[in-house]
Amino acid sequence: MIGAYRVVVSNKYLKYEFNIKRNITVIKGNSATGKTTLIEMLREYNEEEDSGITVQCDKKCVVLYGKDWDKKLLEITDSIVFIDESGRFTKSTDFANAIQNTNNYYVIVSREKLSALPYSIREIYGIRENGKYMGLKTQYTLNEFYNIYGQQPQRNFKPDLIITEDSNSGYDFYVAFYKKMECISANGKSNILSEIQKADYKMKRRLAIVDGAAFGSEMEMVMQYINNVDEMVELYAPESFEYILLLSDIFKSKVLKDELEETYNYADSEKYFSWEQYYTALITQITQGTELQYSKSKLNSYYLSEKNLQKIADQLPYNIL
Repeated sequence: MIGAYRVVVSNKYLKYEFNIKRNITVIKGNSATGKTTLIEMLREYNEEEDSGITVQCDKKCVVLYGKDWDKKLLEITDSIVFIDESGRFTKSTDFANAIQNTNNYYVIVSREKLSALPYSIREIYGIRENGKYMGLKTQYTLNEFYNIYGQQPQRNFKPDLIITEDSNSGYDFYVAFYKKMECISANGKSNILSEIQKADYKMKRRLAIVDGAAFGSEMEMVMQYINNVDEMVELYAPESFEYILLLSDIFKSKVLKDELEETYNYADSEKYFSWEQYYTALITQITQGTELQYSKSKLNSYYLSEKNLQKIADQLPYNIL
């Protein structure tokens, strides 16, 4: 599935309006914020003929639940699939394997970390009331999604130490660009928190750089640590290093501009489990057989010239340079 979809779910007293544009969306939040009510309304709409509930969307919206979720999933196609937090199976690798390469989008209600799923920090939402409005016959409450995490560092932050998620091409760039400071790899997103907490680094201003397109499962604990414990840490979470490269002046293409601004129209959920995978495939394809040939494991020296290092760095937030 590709595309962005507006979903409106309503009855006489309550309305939800939100947009879905990636294969995995996660809804978080405390009790009594409307998460379960949304799922219950969708389930009732699909199972009861005279539910009094309306659903407006260009795709079918279904609810997946029960011990036999895996069998039910085999029968669902080209749909937006909603799952309540009572569906504990969403934490399993079996679930991650089952939804990979399917042509559905998935909206998962969960207050817990879903480590097996590569979901974006930009697709983690809470639900909030946006006021009360008059309908045709009665007053209804409008609920909307809001993005929980910001996309860029908000403060001026000059680091002493760079911590990257992986030791691949992105790491090669940051080592070359931040040449006057130490740069280390956490060797995986699940190690970011423990790396920034190391006692040896306590007196250093640490900038952690991660691939935001797949860092969703780690985001809550890392941000809690930064906001509540250690002000000498900042997190920068672009979609991916490949995304930064494609944005830079090294690549100048109207087609690329469209694919970066409207990735939801190109990153097919059947082929790409995350947008990070899509950007990697895109840059690999367009540079194959050229001097710009890209490899995720090691950065081509073409990108490490002073001129190109600066072109890439121009895409970084000014307040972390």
